[in-house]
Parts: sequence; C-alpha cells; structure tokens
Amino acid sequence: MSQAKRITIADIARLAGVSPGAVSFALNGRPGVSEQTRQRILDIAEENQWQPS
Repeated sequence: MSQAKRITIADIARLAGVSPGAVSFALNGRPGVSEQTRQRILDIAEENQWQPS
C-alpha cells in the first residue's frame, strides 16, 4: 500500500512561481498578495487537494 506524497506550501510556491511566504499569506487570507496571485495559489492548492497539516 503506497501513499501519494502530500503537496506542501513549498510545492505550491514552486508551481505558482512565488515565495512560500506569499502562499502562506494567500492561504490564510492575509493582505500582501495581489488578487490574481491569490487566486492562482488557491487554484493550485485546490487542484492538488492541499490540506493544512
């Protein structure tokens, strides 16, 4: 039985072309990330079934 590797904030950052800090801000609804970038990050997180640990 093998488990798929969970996607991390660092993985989302790499895929979105942003810093892990920007991903954290976006996922937590904090200011400092443009709406376009926030939506890209949220889309990537959803597509990859990201869940907080």
